[in-house]
Amino acid sequence: MLRLDPTFSVLILDPKEKATPILKRMLGEIGIVQIESVSNPVDGLARLREVKPDLLLTDWQMEPMGGGEFLRTMRSDPTLAEMPVLVVTADPEPKLFFEAMDAGVNAYAIAPFSTQVLASKLEAIKFNR
Repeated sequence: MLRLDPTFSVLILDPKEKATPILKRMLGEIGIVQIESVSNPVDGLARLREVKPDLLLTDWQMEPMGGGEFLRTMRSDPTLAEMPVLVVTADPEPKLFFEAMDAGVNAYAIAPFSTQVLASKLEAIKFNR
């Protein structure tokens, strides 16, 4: 069973903002209540630096900065380099998965998926406390 500190926080980066309400509901179902969201990767980097959440939940296909460029920029920042990242995408293309893993994501989920799958991804990242 996933057990998180009540102060556990998540930043959702969802450029199309379609998945944000669903992800917020699912995160709430597993006990995460400190959730913020942004829709632009540039704003996402700024917000990450400002609030330093426990987890970034992000799409991979974004503009003006793609997922690979975003992750490389994030990982090159010493204050963000170790932050866990879960990529959530509706695109099942295997090439995207390998690009994301090469860029340093911690976990990857192809939508649609259940709350239980989301919880298992968080467990795999080792958020049990």
